[in-house]
Amino acid sequence: MIEAHSFQQSELFNGALALLGRPPQRLAMPTGSVFALRRFGLSLTTRPHDAPETYAELAKKRIRIINAESAHPALRQNGYRQLIKPAHIASLPLSPDPVIQRAAMQPKWRRSLERFEAERPKHITLTHRAFDPDRDAWLLEAEAAQARTRRFRCYPSALTCALSAASPKSLRLFSLNGPEAPRAAMLFALHGPRATYHIGYTSPDARKIGAHWLLMWKAFQELPAYRISEMELGLVDTESGANLARFKLGTGAVTRPLGGTWGRLF
Repeated sequence: MIEAHSFQQSELFNGALALLGRPPQRLAMPTGSVFALRRFGLSLTTRPHDAPETYAELAKKRIRIINAESAHPALRQNGYRQLIKPAHIASLPLSPDPVIQRAAMQPKWRRSLERFEAERPKHITLTHRAFDPDRDAWLLEAEAAQARTRRFRCYPSALTCALSAASPKSLRLFSLNGPEAPRAAMLFALHGPRATYHIGYTSPDARKIGAHWLLMWKAFQELPAYRISEMELGLVDTESGANLARFKLGTGAVTRPLGGTWGRLF
C-alpha cells in the first residue's frame, strides 16, 4: 500500500518519536491509521485524513486538538472550532523527465539555474547519498547555528538522528562539495511517494554560486528514481519570508492551504 500521508503522519516520523521516548498513540480509523500525541495534557493529531467519519471517530476518542489537512465541514459538525487560521505549503510534482521538470519552472528561476550551471567551478561537485549521523554531524551543527543567528526554530538534531535510526535509507542528503569539505547541503525525508524538505545549510561562498538552485535541481533529477512523485517544500510565508517564498514557487511549486488548527472542549 502506498503511503500518501503528511510527514508528521508518516511511519517514519512517528517511528522516530517512539525512539525518542515519545511514542504516539496509533488510532484505527475508517480511512486508515492516525497518529496522535499528548501535549500540555491534551490529545493532538496532525493533519489526519479528511473523511467525515474520521473526524467523528476522533471526537469519540477525545482528540482535543487537530492540525487539519483541510478545513473540512465535518470538523465543525463534530464539535470542533477553529483556533488558528490555515497556513499554506509549497508542493511540487516531480517528473522523471528533466525536460518536463524544467518546463514547470518559472522563467526567472530557470534562467538563474542555467546561469549557475554554466558558471559552476570545476572543483565543485554535486553528490547525493543516505544521511549518516556521524559523517554528517557538520550539517546538524551548521543548521543549529544558523537557526540561532537568524532566530528561527528548526527540527532538533536528536529528531534527525532518530529519523535516520528508524529508517536509514529514508533520509537523502544532497551536497555541494568543495575539494576538502561540503559547502552546502539539503536533506530530504522520503515517505511513501513524497519527499519533504527537512533541513539544509548554505555557506556564504556557496550561496554566491547558486547552491540553492543547483542542489534543488539535483534533487529534482534524482528523487524520481526512488519512486518519489511529489516534493513538499514547507510553509510559504509571503510576509516575513518573501524571498524564500519566491524561491519555492519559482521551482514550479503550487501553494496548498492546510486546514488550520481546531479545538474541541468536550
